[in-house]
Amino acid sequence: MARMLRALVRLGIGTVLGSSVDERRRGVGFRTLTLVAATLLLLAGAAAGQAAADPPSEGCRVTPSIGCVFGEHKVDLFLTTRLRTEFWRARTDSTDTFYAARSRVGLQYSYGSLLTLFGEFQDARIYSLSPHTSGAGANYRAFSDDESHADSQAVRQLWLEVKPVQGLGIRIGRQDIKLGTEVMYPEANWKYVKISRASQRLVGTVAWTHAERSNDGLSVAYDTGGGHHVFAFAARPTMGVFDIEDAYKRQDDINYGGVSWTVKRDTWLPSTEINLFGLFYDDKRSVDDGGLPDSVTVYTGGGSVLGFYPLGPGTFDLLAWGAYQVGHFNSLDHSAGAGILEAGYQLAQLPTRPWLRLGVNFASGDGDPSDGDHNTFFNLLPTNHPYYGFADQYAFQNLVDWFAQLMLQPHEKVRLNLMLHQFYLANDDDAKYSGSGAFNKKVFGYSEQPSRGYKGAGTEIDAVLSYDFNSHLSIEAGYAYLWGRGIFNSFEHKNVSFGYLELTLKY
Repeated sequence: MARMLRALVRLGIGTVLGSSVDERRRGVGFRTLTLVAATLLLLAGAAAGQAAADPPSEGCRVTPSIGCVFGEHKVDLFLTTRLRTEFWRARTDSTDTFYAARSRVGLQYSYGSLLTLFGEFQDARIYSLSPHTSGAGANYRAFSDDESHADSQAVRQLWLEVKPVQGLGIRIGRQDIKLGTEVMYPEANWKYVKISRASQRLVGTVAWTHAERSNDGLSVAYDTGGGHHVFAFAARPTMGVFDIEDAYKRQDDINYGGVSWTVKRDTWLPSTEINLFGLFYDDKRSVDDGGLPDSVTVYTGGGSVLGFYPLGPGTFDLLAWGAYQVGHFNSLDHSAGAGILEAGYQLAQLPTRPWLRLGVNFASGDGDPSDGDHNTFFNLLPTNHPYYGFADQYAFQNLVDWFAQLMLQPHEKVRLNLMLHQFYLANDDDAKYSGSGAFNKKVFGYSEQPSRGYKGAGTEIDAVLSYDFNSHLSIEAGYAYLWGRGIFNSFEHKNVSFGYLELTLKY
């Protein structure tokens, strides 16, 4: 841990100071952002006490962002820097470490409640990608021309939102789309399940990676004010995720969109939220641009139920999610399904606030790959990292994932998340899949590994410890270990080890 923390410090200092003329030229964007971040944090520390005690009705303030208000006009400046070091030993006999830094500057202008304009610029860079690196490091290196360093500077978001009438918002431009977070609630347990267990299963940005994914398109949100919320979008995803150097370039041959209808908690059932959604996905990339020989057109319909209920000395929670797909997949007729069932019990009155959760994730596989049907559930453009093992070895396709989770909070600033996964293939005539969807014009976005007749796909343990110093500074450390078996029996090295240390500055 100490070695990884020193590496993070060296990464931040080395990026700012540079070690050669060429590195200084390459790193000027990130160094500038880092220096600005440090300056703003110092200014914030000096002014936060007075600003919090006596916030002016007009003028500038230093919390939660750096913002200025003048009548109906409001301007906010946001800045985030994330430093992370990762080590991987994914089915190899060597352990490799690489370092990453990502900074973002966001500027938002609002005119009353009528209009909002937001832009966000990102600088992302990765260092020390060894030719022998494995796991995520191998993916980053593969899409950086096999170089040890990758970087990019790009506009990550740029959108205009208007609210012509009460409850209606229309947003156009480059924007994040994280399906499942349209309606949020203030309680911490609701926030956690909504963000980390129910959202982005099929549509997400893959924020865990250093480039992420954005979308060029249109979204509309309408809140009736009577317990119902409707969200619709149509967009084209950008490049990014593991492709650092091509991050946020357009992908014009992929179109997708959908509608989500949320019945807020307490509207139809006490402390229960109901959601229905419909999605379409159309990938017409040529083989030269990472597509399949024929197009992929998939329609997905589904829904979820989420609730929290007092039970004895604690709170019981339940999440049920299901989806069914039809369409065409590379000239084959496509039909597939998936389901999720999770339940938990939290004793918030105990010192460590223990929260135990159990569940299963199921995504169908294809029992006869040689016929004219395709029955493997298609994961679309998700964020998979929170769900199917933090080592990111599985996609939500031909998968059965039984898991147990224990979360502890021994202090208001400290959180510990422990998970145990038992993986199987839903159908041993199909393959094991990995990936998070299309992210450039070189690969389809999902890779597959033949099952060779095995159903067993490994056991994984995950542990993540985080500490929030304050609202501006946090540190997180994580470790994952996957025991390969079954489909990995023919590998000389069956297991995967992954660990990281991450520092995040926000202002």
